[in-house]
Amino acid sequence: MKSLITRIEPQMRAAFAALFRLSWPVIASRVGVMLMALMDTIVVGQHSSAELGYLTLAQALHWVPALTSMGLLMGVQVKTSHFLGAGDLHRVGAVFQRGIGYALMLGIGFTALLLLGGAQFLALAVRPDMVAGAHLPLILFACSIPVFLPGQVGSLFLEALGRTRDTLVATLAANALNVVLLLLLVPGHVTLFGIHFEGAMGAATATLIARALQSAGLLIHILRLKETKPFDLLGRQERDHHGAVEQRHVGYATGAAYFIEVGAFAGMTMFAGHIGEIEVASWTIVLNYASVVFMVPMGLSAGCSVLVGKAFGAGDFAAVARMGRVSFIAAAGFMVCVVLFTALCAGMISRFYSHDAALLPTVRMGLLLSCFFFIPDGLQVVASQALRARRDILAPTVIHYVSYGAIMLPLGFVFSIVLGWGVAGLVWAVVAASLISGAFQTARFLWLDRRASRDAVRTG
Repeated sequence: MKSLITRIEPQMRAAFAALFRLSWPVIASRVGVMLMALMDTIVVGQHSSAELGYLTLAQALHWVPALTSMGLLMGVQVKTSHFLGAGDLHRVGAVFQRGIGYALMLGIGFTALLLLGGAQFLALAVRPDMVAGAHLPLILFACSIPVFLPGQVGSLFLEALGRTRDTLVATLAANALNVVLLLLLVPGHVTLFGIHFEGAMGAATATLIARALQSAGLLIHILRLKETKPFDLLGRQERDHHGAVEQRHVGYATGAAYFIEVGAFAGMTMFAGHIGEIEVASWTIVLNYASVVFMVPMGLSAGCSVLVGKAFGAGDFAAVARMGRVSFIAAAGFMVCVVLFTALCAGMISRFYSHDAALLPTVRMGLLLSCFFFIPDGLQVVASQALRARRDILAPTVIHYVSYGAIMLPLGFVFSIVLGWGVAGLVWAVVAASLISGAFQTARFLWLDRRASRDAVRTG
């Protein structure tokens, strides 16, 4: 192994080291974000399969605006990286202030939308009894969005500064609090003001409290850092029309991509809810497991975005190409390990989530089929962020819309409901979309590298 590492050229070794150094706290932090949902799923699943179905429907619908907003805020990370790479430190403070303003507007707007129309939307797709069970948890999840998004701005800003461990500490603390609250609220031990907290209702309450405290802690920490004092984050910033436009454009593209992907997966959950409680609970477990392992390439994509963004801002296109390739290799390598582990341990993973004999066969089958989309799914998220970091905004968004909106969602309906394949049909639809997105996103980045190399030769 040591001789193999020494054969890698020094620049590539340095790139792997930089990616690992920047990404591992982001990976842990991203895993921590999903760990909150994972613990919700495990604790509620052990409590009641019916309550797990209610929780899933509420979470799925609230994640559409929540993750879309996270994408809309991605310009905070990309533009901060660009300005740091270019040495334009006087423009960084405005990026942060705009991000906080956007987060508050998005959070309040989407909360109002879910409160006014969330239950009605659920009623279009799932049975009335399941709508009734998911309604109150959905209200609590909706109310958590305005306190969740400012914390995400803080995380993106710290990651662009290279302070990725700070977000990790905050995420671990929030998860520890969430677990304590879950164990207290989900079994039904608490009644306050006439409201009985149990099952999905208890999990949603735990999420709201943990998110609020995490966001508050992150923002206070950022404002107290010596490193951020030169940016005058609370002071009046110079007008930067060009920077604001670019920040919004990155956000529009990323938000649109996140919207179609999470919206399509929410639609798939509605298909499962249309079939029955066992199917929606089984799909929840498969999707939750896939989401947790997906956080590793998503964390790598954050590190890749920062490093590619700084290289692009500095005009070093050789470094842009090198960081992209290193990130692709790292993501694919991890996902190969995930495939092997899942294939060997699908039964054990199923029992980790639930001991319900009615669920276990479907969950195990879904996990095994998921092995076909893990690798392309990991590649597509890293490649899309690498493309946005080099200001290729439109292409990754179009690829996402085609893959997940035009292909996965219709296939999911046909496979699961029309053909009657159930959860297996949903997973096969994800396989098709991930293969298309992963192939085209990665190919697009490599094609831009070759074009940049040809341009450099011509001008040189």
